[in-house]
Amino acid sequence: MSTIEANMIADLEIMARAKNYQRWMYRNIAPYLGNRILEVGAGIGNFTRLLMDRDFLVPTDVSQLCVNQLKQRLGDDLHVQPRLLDLGNPGDHDWSKHAFDTIVCLNVLEHVEDHASALSFMHSVLVPGGRAVILVPAFRFLYGTIDAKIGHFRRYTRRELLPRIREAGFLVEHSFYMNVIGMAGWFWNNRVRRIKDEDAGQIVLFDRFIAPWAEPLERFVRPPFGLSLIAIGRKEAKDISR
Repeated sequence: MSTIEANMIADLEIMARAKNYQRWMYRNIAPYLGNRILEVGAGIGNFTRLLMDRDFLVPTDVSQLCVNQLKQRLGDDLHVQPRLLDLGNPGDHDWSKHAFDTIVCLNVLEHVEDHASALSFMHSVLVPGGRAVILVPAFRFLYGTIDAKIGHFRRYTRRELLPRIREAGFLVEHSFYMNVIGMAGWFWNNRVRRIKDEDAGQIVLFDRFIAPWAEPLERFVRPPFGLSLIAIGRKEAKDISR
């Protein structure tokens, strides 16, 4: 196991405790989800469990260790098929044969050096009318020690992400920031304290006491910035190339 892989798995295990935050993310993207989903960068399945009611779900990860854990956690069910997939180098497997109507890509694109090729791959495997649901960390000034340790190449703004999505062939259906209050904690930990590991205690406190009221507040008034950026790209229905 590589150092970056070990760091990512450790962070995923910490984030498994943030169930309120995961449900917040889910409710933000739920209106854009279809029934045949390719999840890229599923990790150990923290978010995957919220997608289990779909007709067909393929959770993938670049790490074989994560794929093995997905198989153990999700059980042996024909409608859920964990697979190995490197979004930066997807190979020649014919993913489009599965007729995916949704790709879920949460906190993954920032790990891929050639994000333009990754977005083009996502466009190629979707059916016409399908959507790519993308969540990335936002704002370069927040890039710090934890970003570097877990292998982030970048953080994004709308101005930086949306043109890349369009260049891949998508129409940008919607985009918005989320978790404005989390920016303060991330800046403090990454740029001031310069810690290299996520603080499990802070995550639990945030999940228990802040996320439950921050979510309805942001639903009432969408913030102009936030710790994360969500973008929805739709493959035009008239586009018959796959």
